[in-house]
Amino acid sequence: MSEPFIQTKEQTDLADDQGSAIHDFLSRYVPSQVANPQKLCYRHRPDLVRKRMPDSFNFQDVQKQMEKLPTADRVAITHIWSLFSAAPADQRTLILKGILSTCCMPQLSFLHDAIKPLLRIDFISILPREVSLQVFSYLDAKSLCHAAQVSQTWKQLADDDTLWHRMCEQHIDKKCAKCGWGLPLLDKKRSAAVRKRPISATIPVSVNESPLRTACGPSTTFDPTPSPKRAKTSYGSSVEAIDGNNIYPASSSSATEASPIATPKMARRPWKDVYSERLIVERNWRNDKYRLRVLSGHTDGVMCVQFCDLMNVLMTGSYDKTVRVWNMETGQEVRVLTGHTRCVRALQFDDAKLVTGAMDNTLKIWNWHTGQCIRTLEGHTGGVLSLHFDSRILASGSTDRTIRVWNFQAGECCTLTGHTEWVNSVRLFRENMLVSGSDDATIRLWDLQTRECLRVFRGHVGQVQVALPSPIGFTHQFDIDASVLQQAQRTSAQQQQASSGVTTMRGANTTGFQPGCATTSNRRSATPDTMDTSSSCSSSDAPIVLSGSLDNTIKLWDVATGTCLRTLFGHVEGVWSLAYDKLRIVSGSHDKTIRVWDTESGRCMHHLEGHNGPVTAVALSDTKIVSASDDGDVRIWDYGIHSK
Repeated sequence: MSEPFIQTKEQTDLADDQGSAIHDFLSRYVPSQVANPQKLCYRHRPDLVRKRMPDSFNFQDVQKQMEKLPTADRVAITHIWSLFSAAPADQRTLILKGILSTCCMPQLSFLHDAIKPLLRIDFISILPREVSLQVFSYLDAKSLCHAAQVSQTWKQLADDDTLWHRMCEQHIDKKCAKCGWGLPLLDKKRSAAVRKRPISATIPVSVNESPLRTACGPSTTFDPTPSPKRAKTSYGSSVEAIDGNNIYPASSSSATEASPIATPKMARRPWKDVYSERLIVERNWRNDKYRLRVLSGHTDGVMCVQFCDLMNVLMTGSYDKTVRVWNMETGQEVRVLTGHTRCVRALQFDDAKLVTGAMDNTLKIWNWHTGQCIRTLEGHTGGVLSLHFDSRILASGSTDRTIRVWNFQAGECCTLTGHTEWVNSVRLFRENMLVSGSDDATIRLWDLQTRECLRVFRGHVGQVQVALPSPIGFTHQFDIDASVLQQAQRTSAQQQQASSGVTTMRGANTTGFQPGCATTSNRRSATPDTMDTSSSCSSSDAPIVLSGSLDNTIKLWDVATGTCLRTLFGHVEGVWSLAYDKLRIVSGSHDKTIRVWDTESGRCMHHLEGHNGPVTAVALSDTKIVSASDDGDVRIWDYGIHSK
């Protein structure tokens, strides 16, 4: 039991003098401190106390220790605290210097551990919202997800729709210029039924018909005509606003002008959800995660295929002389078109019509909704191997070594001659140009106005089966020297070693591909095993031609000079078909495999096996690869979001 504390008269007088001095000290400084709140620091501002995260230093433990001390000791310690609290900044520093000079190592060690966490400042709580958003705009997608886990205040800012709209604009349907990654557009199926324009039997192809839609294109899935649904956004580039099951132009005025009937305004999905949905699909592509379906019905090899996600329609042409229309969701056969007397080698459709070419030397134009053959085009003296049309021109290549161009706007047909063997591929390119590939191992660029061959691309040593020109806005790095590209890859690989795991849009940790950037320094946002290191090199928008040949190679050509920029090796037998978009290249080969290549680096990412015969045709969309084979089967490799 402790002895009672007995205070002498001298001690009492000294305590009274000290109390008087403390009272004078407090009365001299406390009013000014309280009266001027601007002098309060970050930790003591009343308006920030509620916003600040709790300190790791727990003052309740100090209070419990104080209760164990004698009353006189508590009074003395309280006086010391009061003096320090009331002192102005310069005197506080002076008091601390004196205290530090008397501290032993244990006390100094305690100060080192206790002070470090107290020095952290939540800048979000003291900066204006506009400034905080500007700071967050420099973060990549992964960092924004990490920021959303800090606190409710940070989450509100990190989930801001403006930030994620900018992120979507940088990556959706394009390769980001800063990080090199891109996300698919994912055109949603239209909620209303597809409008079917009537087709007259006497006027089979109207010049007023819309060009082939991008999502419903042939094996390239490209439309040489810029999409009419693009609209300028506040950021100065083209992007669609995507919500629910529809895609709308970002400019509301454009939508109003396009339709005289006012449509009810639909609630927009958060841009973070839009980004998340596309990220899942891109991860499926990167991880080769797909759902496979097989369509069987043809009795012989399938030679051509095209599909449209918007209309949920797939069409195939075969050696069995038929064209079959399929429902992509159910896999059921909708219609069989008969009329050709020999193998159907080429087809292309839009929302109103279907054009087919066969080895019976004819092209047929169909109303595929009813199965009616509207017109038969004759003129070739050999079988039709390829065709391509837009809103006013139809081009066809034949075994008679010629290309015929049917101009429905002018009502005339002309013949282009120059190839010395079968013309296996024709593709309209930009305005009034055409690219063709032939069994003579050459690719030719034609001017449709002068009807002259502008350039011949030589380099393949086998028959060229397909030649596809790039669309407007397509960017690539194929004109970069391979040694420079490898050096950039090695440099970027070293930077990736410090990368951490990936956070999903919902905030949970996972592994896999994580695109998203705001500045060049944020290329580390992708994981080391999936990041494309070639992004450190600048991209080019110079037009190119992608070709596949029976010499087992895929070549990329500079349209302006005719030089070969890059040769892609991987197939062990001839390449029969190609399809590509802004994110990837897909090739089908006689070796019964399909290969998926990255457009930015030209690296083979995956190879798909399953067909029992040569892969004769491939088609590509944002979520699917459709392949046709000589075995008579059609396979759908679906990389979309799959319900469990």
